[in-house]
Amino acid sequence: MESLWRNNRFLRLCIANTISAAGSKITATALPLTAAVTLEASPKQMAMLVIAGQLPDVIFGLLAGSWVDRGRHRQFLIGTDLGQALLLGFIPVAALFEFLTLQLLLVVAFLTGVLAVFSSVASVAILPSVVRHDQLIEANAKLHVSRTVATLAGPGLAGALIQLVSAPKAILVDSISYLISAMSLRNVGSGKERSSLEGSSMWRDIQMGLRELIATPLLRALTLASAVFAIGLAMQATVLMLFLTRSLGLSPMTIGIFLSAGGIGALAGSLVVGRISRRLGSGKAIVAGTLIEAIAAIAIPMSLVVPYPVPLLIFGQVINGIGLSVYGINQVSLRQQIVKPEFLGRITAGRRFLTFCVAPIGAVLGGWIGSSVSLTAALVGAAILFFAGTAVMWASPVRHARSAPAFAM
Repeated sequence: MESLWRNNRFLRLCIANTISAAGSKITATALPLTAAVTLEASPKQMAMLVIAGQLPDVIFGLLAGSWVDRGRHRQFLIGTDLGQALLLGFIPVAALFEFLTLQLLLVVAFLTGVLAVFSSVASVAILPSVVRHDQLIEANAKLHVSRTVATLAGPGLAGALIQLVSAPKAILVDSISYLISAMSLRNVGSGKERSSLEGSSMWRDIQMGLRELIATPLLRALTLASAVFAIGLAMQATVLMLFLTRSLGLSPMTIGIFLSAGGIGALAGSLVVGRISRRLGSGKAIVAGTLIEAIAAIAIPMSLVVPYPVPLLIFGQVINGIGLSVYGINQVSLRQQIVKPEFLGRITAGRRFLTFCVAPIGAVLGGWIGSSVSLTAALVGAAILFFAGTAVMWASPVRHARSAPAFAM
């Protein structure tokens, strides 16, 4: 069997994913720190920032699936990389000339979120045309490993950059990473020069994608559980930086180390995911991954009541990375196996749309509980939702899934 590393198109795709992922980890740390520290945002304002990044999935999610299925995947990936490079470049410029505001952060978070919707859908849809069907789990694992290796240094580098040049200016590194990623994607290609959907109604295409998503038991169960997780993740994201900086008093450097620990776990999970999948089957591996993530989520609020919080935080982040790898690689590979190529963009976008429609509920809950009760209470509520999502997954047909037949729909 030919090695994936001999596949030039896959290699270029892997390089682009790795470079942009490394830069994105810096922004994932620097953007909320810019709001929390530089602009002294309140919990409710942090909730607005989270919602601004999630609204694009609600507004554009379904359209993105249809457009990606109609277009050339490579062009979407290059275009979105260039757009995000330009938008993120506004933040350090605004900081340099002292006109950085929360409103500007909200606009940038929203517009980069729009581009991220198209990029995420296209990156899932392009892979089956780049590698063979029987290489999907291996390809997804290798992509995950390469991204993880790059992001191991991301949060730590972010912490160092933030302390040296401030959070807004550190985002410039992410802007540059998107430019390099776009250059790497020039010759990837998608194997699809003309869309099979040309001439058909876009709204009819969207309805067909949603109908397949809801009618297929495995896809329906994965989407429902993911929606529960999305609410929990939004609750956690809304208050996490405030909890780390205000409740625990951690420095940007320590926060960067904490976030980097997740990369170590993700790398470990990526390296063993193949063996776990073969031993348990894809379904049980997915459930195991979500359970590990739920356990890791409760470690964050628990750190407030232990003498040495940082070791507990790091341990929780490591096992969270393991769970995320096991869950993420298996669930995306399962979708790519059971969905016909011409539906993959719409199925991916429909799942994101339905999931992120409910995510703002978590941001609102996190902001409200964080303001009216405590930041710790909001994090405990997020962990409870993680366990609830695991229970939904266990009670569904997902846990019985093993190796799926090609295009079972």
